[in-house]
Amino acid sequence: DCCLETDGAVAVLVTSAERARDLRRVPVLIRGAAWGSGLTLYAPQDDPTRTSAADLAPRLFAQAGVEPADIDVAELYDCFTYSVIVQLEDYGFCAKGEGGAYAASGALERGGELPVNTHGGFLSEGYVHGLNHVCEAVSQLRGDAGERQVPGPEIALSTGQPGYVAGNTSALVLRRGG
Repeated sequence: DCCLETDGAVAVLVTSAERARDLRRVPVLIRGAAWGSGLTLYAPQDDPTRTSAADLAPRLFAQAGVEPADIDVAELYDCFTYSVIVQLEDYGFCAKGEGGAYAASGALERGGELPVNTHGGFLSEGYVHGLNHVCEAVSQLRGDAGERQVPGPEIALSTGQPGYVAGNTSALVLRRGG
């Protein structure tokens, strides 16, 4: 249950909100960006069900002015299936120990409460080290995702390594502009 390394490329263009509004495409605004780390790289973990994302999430959501319930679509770092489950818990979408049941409930499907990895994620689309998640979040917010499109998303979460291996984690909250 490990994503395969994949040849691929993603380009992310960042400009001011003012400039983005003058362009032809629907702008997607960065509402929150956070990075954090833990001591898990070379130290044993006291709790393998908790990642650095649990510390990062409150700062990220406060910066973006949102709560987990405000997220319309989430692109969660999924080098392993387990990483999605632990992030559902650490970002506050469900309680600790309930991530598996939450996923099994259908909540993560395109028509569910929290559509997750609508492009298939690293496990199905390919591993481009998190940037394909950013690209998919932008496509969803712009309404450009075709058959994968979630109806009317306004706010997306895109996460990087949740910190259980390298100790580092990062995430973005993006909002449809216009």
